[in-house]
Amino acid sequence: AKSGKSIALADAARNAVMAGYNVLFVTLENSMKITAERIDSGFAKIAFNEMGNNIMAVNKKIKEMSQLCGKLKLHEFPSGTCRPSDITRLVNKHRAKGIVFDLVVVDYLDIMAPDYRTDNDIANSKSIYVDVRAIAQREGFAILSATQTNREGAKNAKSGVAGATDVAEDYNRIRIPYIVISINASDDEKKNGEARLHFAASRNQEGDITI
Repeated sequence: AKSGKSIALADAARNAVMAGYNVLFVTLENSMKITAERIDSGFAKIAFNEMGNNIMAVNKKIKEMSQLCGKLKLHEFPSGTCRPSDITRLVNKHRAKGIVFDLVVVDYLDIMAPDYRTDNDIANSKSIYVDVRAIAQREGFAILSATQTNREGAKNAKSGVAGATDVAEDYNRIRIPYIVISINASDDEKKNGEARLHFAASRNQEGDITI
């Protein structure tokens, strides 16, 4: 919790757009306005808390970048209301307008709703992850999201690295994705603006690597 998941997702979306890919960003936690400003901050290379004092410079940079980058579309759902079928509808809506996405970013899957809710929280969580992965397989784009560690994982992320067994509540959140990367930082590293990315689980390449 509060470890930089949303910022990491926003940065990934921005970097993908700058590399020429078309990206759909679905936010379920932060408002679309905050998400857009975070991404714009990265495009303009102006600190988030300085955006209001540099509106003209930000707008100029965004206009310049829009001529060089892929397309970025943002959509906001209230927490707990977005279902996998809603993602499919959004993708189809934009495809009808001529936009085909390479990447869909969801902030984040843990606060989505299943298409068919049961009384079992683990079954609901698994359904969300399986159905969202199926969308990526069917549509041919990548999906990037985030999940929380448990309390022990939060401690491990400070003292070492959070691993596959440190995921909160449902191990399917590790088992179903093709690759899982944990964000790790001690207090000193945070002060220095540093972090370690640990490849906690990987389906098709070497895992257990820290950068």
